[in-house]
Amino acid sequence: MDAAIEVRNISKTFGAQRALDDVTVSFGAGRVTALLGQNGSGKSTLIKILSGFYTPDPGVGEVFVKGEPLPLPAHPRHVHSLGVRFLHQDLAIVPAMSVSDNFALTERFTGVVRAGLISQRHQDARVTDTLDRLGVDVDPSTLMNQLAPAQQTMVAIARAFFEAERPTIFLDEPTASLPESEVQKVLGALRAAVAEGASIVYVSHRLDEVRQIADDLVILRDGRLVTHTPNAGHSTGDLIELVLGRAAPVVSHERSSVERPTVMAVEDLRGPRLQGVSFDVGRGEILGITGLIGCGRSELARMLAGAQAPTAGSLALDGERYAPRSPRHARRRGVGYVPQDRRAEGAVTGMTVAENATLSVLHSVSDAGFVNRRKEDDLARTLVERFGVRPPIPSAPIDDLSGGNQQKVVFARNAALDLSVLVLDEPTQGIDIGARSEIAGICRELAATGISLVVASTDFDELASLCDRVLVLDRGRLVDEVSGSDITVERLTSSSFSPPSPESSSGALS
Repeated sequence: MDAAIEVRNISKTFGAQRALDDVTVSFGAGRVTALLGQNGSGKSTLIKILSGFYTPDPGVGEVFVKGEPLPLPAHPRHVHSLGVRFLHQDLAIVPAMSVSDNFALTERFTGVVRAGLISQRHQDARVTDTLDRLGVDVDPSTLMNQLAPAQQTMVAIARAFFEAERPTIFLDEPTASLPESEVQKVLGALRAAVAEGASIVYVSHRLDEVRQIADDLVILRDGRLVTHTPNAGHSTGDLIELVLGRAAPVVSHERSSVERPTVMAVEDLRGPRLQGVSFDVGRGEILGITGLIGCGRSELARMLAGAQAPTAGSLALDGERYAPRSPRHARRRGVGYVPQDRRAEGAVTGMTVAENATLSVLHSVSDAGFVNRRKEDDLARTLVERFGVRPPIPSAPIDDLSGGNQQKVVFARNAALDLSVLVLDEPTQGIDIGARSEIAGICRELAATGISLVVASTDFDELASLCDRVLVLDRGRLVDEVSGSDITVERLTSSSFSPPSPESSSGALS
């Protein structure tokens, strides 16, 4: 089998931590290779070495692209010229620019300049040709911020294919924020790209997608290559065991049928995507909110947490009016928030684990208006140990932690508060199976102390294993309420994909 990229004896060390340990692996040409491993396994480090962002340890390490040696450390522009593309979770698009102009930025408009002027007609024609080859039905003049998330992802894939012959495309969690109906469109675009000669390296924690799309599996664990094998014949359970090095954790959740006193009451809440939603949240209850893209799930979570104001309706907390003006105001009332985008709204990059963990309770670690570093470190160490943050070093930069451990720090920050309700928006998005299980345990621990959790998620498996009750939204309305043993993936799928018509459903469910 020909290799699109071959890596030989690559290592990378950060201080005392060996992030990659003598890795030798190849990614097949014209194939989809799934690059798997828990957060912190070395996947991101390997990709950053190939992209030129990191320099590998000096020594015998080598990289070959289409059989030709790649000088190390790699230079990003040289890597790009060899047809290697990297598509990250944030997609690196400019929302206020058109699809066509986002394509042109990749090549710095060099292919469409005539007599010193940009030929928009010529550019649009080239972009349309690329989109058509991958089956992406989008007008090149459309602004990126007018496209649905799945369309943005498909455009980004097509852009990676632009002006590159038989490209190798690395995709990092391209479907992490998409519901199943949109995921299939993205997988279809990837299949079309492979049919056109592309080689795909697919990084994902969604193992059901891996089983659908991958030809080969490359699995890293603790910086070492542990498996390189064809995908055919592996069950999801097999993949979990290969990734973890052990059998899949048994997830169980004993749902209580005891009636709970109401902590939060939502009455006729409305917004750009919400059409009058009403429900109650019980003390110590784990309440799930789900639905397909555009259902209003994240908008509802943001309203409960004070990150977005409703246009109408009311909220009550412990029987008193609750109208949060901001997440900070919500925290003062006892409502915490773990946002969907932990990079932009959750963890504060450039700060340490200790600074992030204690950010919401600075008053308790300060003396005379100045942060007492000893108090900060003591509190952070307690939180880090409680939530199993790895490495358990309060002074470590938050940027050095894996996504799952960054998310644990955000949980720890909220746990330092005196909360009644914790709102979670896609809490395990882009996080490996081991960290998911740990975060589920954290959620149950918090609920056992009497904190109510509202979990907005598109992951039906997660909701079925975690929640006491799940509300299903469709086009801004509540269309189903599922509780107890009725919470199954099949029921949530059915309610989300085949909801009652808007005329037959109301915003409130009893």
